[in-house]
Amino acid sequence: MNNDNSYNLNNISLTAKGQGAFLGAAVGDALGWPQEPEAKRVDNKNSFSGEVPVIKEFQQWVRKSGGQYYPHEEVILAGEYSDDTQLILCTARSLLCGEEWWHHFTKRELPTWTRYERGGGGATKRAAQKWLAGQEPWSSFEKDKKQYFDAGGNGVAMRIMPHCLLGATETDFGNIAKNIVANGVCTHGHPRALVGALAYGFAVWVAFQNTGTLPYGAIIEKVLSGVGSWSLLPDLDNICPNWRSSAFDVSNEQYEKYWHKTVIEMQQFLELCQKGMKQGALPVEKEILTQLGCFEKRMKGAGTVSAAASIFLASRFAAEPFHGILEAGFASGADTDTIASMTGGILGAVAGSEWLGNRAEKVQDAAYIRKLAERLAKKECFDKSQLSDIAKTGKAHLDSLIERLEISQTGDIFLFPDGRKAQISDRQQHQSLSKTTVALSWKLTAADGQSLYVKKVSRSKSEISSMNVPTQEIDERRAGQINVMNMVVKLRVHDLEQARIFYEETLGLKVERSSNSLVKFGNIVLVPLKPHKKTEIPSDNRTSNIRPTICIEVESLDVVYKNVRQFGAKILKDISEQEGWRRFTCFDPDGNTVEVDQLIC
Repeated sequence: MNNDNSYNLNNISLTAKGQGAFLGAAVGDALGWPQEPEAKRVDNKNSFSGEVPVIKEFQQWVRKSGGQYYPHEEVILAGEYSDDTQLILCTARSLLCGEEWWHHFTKRELPTWTRYERGGGGATKRAAQKWLAGQEPWSSFEKDKKQYFDAGGNGVAMRIMPHCLLGATETDFGNIAKNIVANGVCTHGHPRALVGALAYGFAVWVAFQNTGTLPYGAIIEKVLSGVGSWSLLPDLDNICPNWRSSAFDVSNEQYEKYWHKTVIEMQQFLELCQKGMKQGALPVEKEILTQLGCFEKRMKGAGTVSAAASIFLASRFAAEPFHGILEAGFASGADTDTIASMTGGILGAVAGSEWLGNRAEKVQDAAYIRKLAERLAKKECFDKSQLSDIAKTGKAHLDSLIERLEISQTGDIFLFPDGRKAQISDRQQHQSLSKTTVALSWKLTAADGQSLYVKKVSRSKSEISSMNVPTQEIDERRAGQINVMNMVVKLRVHDLEQARIFYEETLGLKVERSSNSLVKFGNIVLVPLKPHKKTEIPSDNRTSNIRPTICIEVESLDVVYKNVRQFGAKILKDISEQEGWRRFTCFDPDGNTVEVDQLIC
């Protein structure tokens, strides 16, 4: 590679650029999704390291879903995309609602997305659940509010490209920036998420506006020189009036200070990328991505990191764009689907879609994606008379959807909770990884052409019957009826292999599942002590400080949490969410640890 490389961009229409950006993002997502460790691929390990592989086409793959309570396999067909593309499409549909876009996004799109999301990030799913319950995530309980304002991931940057397409003909970035942040705060409150989205959005906007030849490194230079256009914290009072006061309250009036520090961080990342560009033909991609933090567990998903990485790769490979997607999608250990999607979005905004070859037609919902991008580029908004009352999607709508699907047949047509008509295209029972898990999914095809996968996981009827407890006298301290779905006792052990031999070979228990992190015998699960805890226990008294953890899966976590508080039991860890589960931990009256879990995906 050398500094003379350029790409001829003459006569590419805005519609073609928009379609290229949308399809580039979807293709990058579909190529990168199976490569990220968080995808939990089980058909083969994400073992690639070194140069970009020669396999450049979409692949069918298998992922593990359902966590420890509902483990099952899910087949992802070649070319299918994840939450990155889903949320781009959610944003685009919302923008077709004109001035009502924000209300449509928070009342319809995000709540409904919780039912069909694939691979969604924790912060986005938590916030979407809040909107489903009719609550602004920045106006919730103090702990949840803090968690929201601590969310600085790339879940915003990955979805805001439609704002840049809609505003591609504007001469000033100010209104686009405001809408990007208004979109972002729906799910994330930390400046890293929002500033990263702004810098990335400015890069996409520049790419849409560019005509003619694009000089090598021009995108990074324009983002750096245009910092004054994308670095300001906009006033959102006319969209979400109490967001700013909540942000300043949680940060002890330091939010603007944190915002400014994050802008400086973003600039420093871009300057690092600029230095990398000056290395010419030297293979510095891995080095720059490493310095940005793309392979650090703590930082790799940050909005600023992903924005810088995608801007760098799009700039680096503007002359050979598909290689840029491959470099991002197979950067082993990085957030591959999101970086590849964001890189593809910029490159498509620069060069249209021809460089994608037949992948532009093979990616999931290609025709729908093209049409949606075209409508946005042409500003074909919905008739305002159709938007007089944007009804909110609530939990009852999603529950009703599952009930309807369970009694419907392939080919049946009904109204999806977001207002679109949808037809059942297929029904699949997934391969269970436990004796009691039943996992069903329905593939729906919306009238506009989008494919939607809706899944239901549950216990087998015989298992549920065996777990039902006879009704007892209800204590005054109970807040509501509790439906227990499953229970295990988690034993923490010093030596997992030694403990496995004891329970399996000495006591004769049958191993149901085994890995480096657990061994499961029915309702007893062995897990290793964390390294730092081993030193706390004297070698001559190994049992003195070890207690089992009793894990109980329930249908409604909030009911149990209220009961525990009313009982007066000590809460060890408040309600949190991880990998599709909500949970909290408390002590029972004898000091045993009880973990209560609820499946939310």
